[in-house]
Amino acid sequence: MTRLVHRRDERGVALVTAIMVGFVATMLVSSMMYVAFHNQTSSARNRSSGQALHVAESGVHQAIAYLQNSSGVVPGTTQTGTTNEGTYQYRVVAQSRNRYQIDAVGTVGTASSTMASRRLRVTMAPPISFKYALFSLSDVTTKNNNVVCGDIWANTYVEVYNGDSVLASTNDACPSGGSIGTGNVTAATSYISMSNNSTVQGDAWSGGYDTSGYGISMSNGASIGGNAKASSAALCAGSAGTNYKIGSSGSVGGTATAWGTITSSVTGTSTPNFCTPASGTKVMPDISWNAANYPAGTVHEYSFPTDYSAFNTYISANQSNLSGAFHIIGGGAAYPINLNGTTVTGDLTVYAEASPIDMTTGGMGASGSTDKLVVLATLYQAPATNCTTTGGNPADCAIGFKNNFSMSSTSLSGGNNTAVLLYAPNGPIGFKNSTDFHGAVYANNIQVKNNMNVSYDPRVQQVVGFGASTLDISDWQECAPGALTTTSCG
Repeated sequence: MTRLVHRRDERGVALVTAIMVGFVATMLVSSMMYVAFHNQTSSARNRSSGQALHVAESGVHQAIAYLQNSSGVVPGTTQTGTTNEGTYQYRVVAQSRNRYQIDAVGTVGTASSTMASRRLRVTMAPPISFKYALFSLSDVTTKNNNVVCGDIWANTYVEVYNGDSVLASTNDACPSGGSIGTGNVTAATSYISMSNNSTVQGDAWSGGYDTSGYGISMSNGASIGGNAKASSAALCAGSAGTNYKIGSSGSVGGTATAWGTITSSVTGTSTPNFCTPASGTKVMPDISWNAANYPAGTVHEYSFPTDYSAFNTYISANQSNLSGAFHIIGGGAAYPINLNGTTVTGDLTVYAEASPIDMTTGGMGASGSTDKLVVLATLYQAPATNCTTTGGNPADCAIGFKNNFSMSSTSLSGGNNTAVLLYAPNGPIGFKNSTDFHGAVYANNIQVKNNMNVSYDPRVQQVVGFGASTLDISDWQECAPGALTTTSCG
C-alpha cells in the first residue's frame, strides 16, 4: 500500500514538472516571437526612415528643378509627388535678393508601426563669387592714408604706401559684426611694395620682384603683422640671391621666408634663400544679365546712344531717390553713365555693356534705414590712360570716383546699412578723395588715392548675376519631425 502511494506521488511530481517545463518553454517561445516581431518591426521602421530621407530629397530636387525651369518663379501652393518608395511634399518660399527656402517632407509606409517621415530645409542662393575687399586682374595701388578692412588680391603687384593700412576685421578701426577678412595681401606674380608707415596686419605673399629685386619691399616704418613670404611664380628660376628679397628695412611680426635675402626685422623664424612656389593667379567671376533676377517693376533697359537722353532725364528726376535695376545696352566712351549727386534709397543695380560709370564731380550717397545693396558693373574697356599710370585721374577709368563717395549713414567705424559691389573686368576703377563704403571692388586694375575707407562686407559674397550658375545650395539641413509649414527647424 505504501509503495502505491509513492508511485502516485511520483506521477504527480512528474506531471507538475511537465507542466512547468511546458510553461517555461511557452514563455521562451513567446519571448522569442516577441523579440523577433519587435526586431522585424524596428527593422522595418528603420528601413522606412532611411527611405523617407531619400523621398524628401526627391522633393528638394524637384523644387530645385522647378526654380531652374521657371526663372525663379515660386509655385504658389504646396506641391506633392511620389516615388517608388513613398510620397513627398515641398514648398518654396522666396526670400530677399534671390534667396529661396525649400522645405520638403518625405513619408514612407502606411501602418503606424512602420510609417516614417523625414523633413529637410534647403537654402538656394547665388554662388559665392566675391571674397576680397580689393581684387585686381593686374595691380592694386593705394596711396595716402587709406584703410582697407579685409584682404587684397592682385594677379600682379600691390603697392601700399604713405600711411595706408590693410587690417583684419577684428581691428578696432574696422566695423564690428560686418566686415570679415584677416588683412592679408597677395601679389600673385609680382611684388609687394610698402613704405612710409604703411601696415599690413595679416600675411604678405608675393610671387615676383621689383626692379631692385625685392619680392616684398619695406621701408620707412612699414610693418607686416603676420607672416611674409617672397615666392617665385617662375618655379624658382632666376637668381635666388639677387632677387626675391624681403627688406631693406621694416618689420615682420611673424615668420619670413624668401628665396633671396631677408634684411627686415623678423620676430619669428627667418628663412632666407629658400624657394617656395607662388600662389598662382585667379580669374574674375563671370557676369550675366537676366531681367527675371530682379523684382517686377524695378527693371529699366536703355540702348545707347538712342536712349542716352532719356536715361539722363530719368536719373535727374530720381537722383534723390534712386533704386532699381538698370541694363545699359551699347554705348561707349562718349556716353558715360553719370550718377553724380545721386542718393540711393533702395537696392540699386547698374549694368553697362560698354559705357564707363562716372562719379567724379558730385559724389554719391545713401539714405534711409533700410538694408541696401548697390551693384555698379561695367564691361567698358578703358584704354591705358592716366587712371592706370598715375592713380590720380578717375575720369579716365571704367568706374571713377572723386570726392565724397559715401555709401553709409554713419562713418566706417560706426557701421552702415548699405553694401556696395564695384565690378569692372575690362578696365580700371579709380578712387580719389574721401571714399567711405562697405563692400568689395573687383576690377582689371585698382587705383586708390587720398583717404579711402573700405570694409569688406559679406553681403556682397553672393550677388545674383555673377558666377558660373544662377543659384547654388548654400545650406542643407535635416529638421526635427514636423509639418511642412513648421517655422523652426530644430
